[in-house]
Amino acid sequence: MRSKVMVSLFLFGLAMGLMPGAVCAADAISSIDYPGAVFTIANGINSQGDIVGWYTDTDGKTHGFFLGRHGFVSIDYPQATYTDTWAINPAGDMAGSYIDSKNIQHGYLLRQGTFAPIDVPGAVFTAAFGINSEGDIVGHYGVPPTGKMNGFLLRNGTLETYDFAPPNSNYMTCGMELNPQGEIVGHYADANGIHGFLLEDGILSSINFPGANTQAYGIDSNGRIVGFFQEKATLRAHGFVLDRSGVVTQIDIPGALNNAVRRSNERGDLVGSYVGADLKVHGFLIRH
Repeated sequence: MRSKVMVSLFLFGLAMGLMPGAVCAADAISSIDYPGAVFTIANGINSQGDIVGWYTDTDGKTHGFFLGRHGFVSIDYPQATYTDTWAINPAGDMAGSYIDSKNIQHGYLLRQGTFAPIDVPGAVFTAAFGINSEGDIVGHYGVPPTGKMNGFLLRNGTLETYDFAPPNSNYMTCGMELNPQGEIVGHYADANGIHGFLLEDGILSSINFPGANTQAYGIDSNGRIVGFFQEKATLRAHGFVLDRSGVVTQIDIPGALNNAVRRSNERGDLVGSYVGADLKVHGFLIRH
């Protein structure tokens, strides 16, 4: 079990201004741009280095993508008007979301070329964001009638739901990824803003950068948590990596206006997105 002291030290270090900042060396970074796309976001990476994400074409339509050693492959759920891809596990199983012709959002699992929809019963919408090596899936769904976002975990065909927002509120709770140990990360909102979270053995730990909204997007098998925080005063976003020992590394792509780390793998490779000086959104890969 991860030490609660680690999270407490992390928050104390940030409050004391001890957070180390790191600007990654340019030669360690590769931009990811789907050919001809208006913008590209890299969302997931597995232990083999396969990358998934989504892009928007010149007609304004959004598609998922897979990027392996043979290049890009576009991913489109059949008859969908929108498809994104968020996660890929070591077996190559992918999770994401699509919007159907009735403008309703559903999650999906893509396994060996076959799509399977994921819907929380009775939900207004469902979105899948993470899948681990065991095939467990996390995401969020809209609670009727308001569409308030709550998190879900789908494990061995059993659905669990959770909500960390204040009682009787419409604030969101979003589950983003889980690792093989079953640790879940994501973010939730309350009157004070957006907070990252780690859910381990039913125990919730919040992750907050002072003066910023914080979102946790990924956790790998080594317990590294990644995401981004957005300064409330300037609205500038920075990526971060929080390792199991409590060491925090800030990730800023040189020359970028905003940065977000989405996922890491066991080797410590990072994927995410940044807004460049050209004001376009690009994916990135940082190899370690």
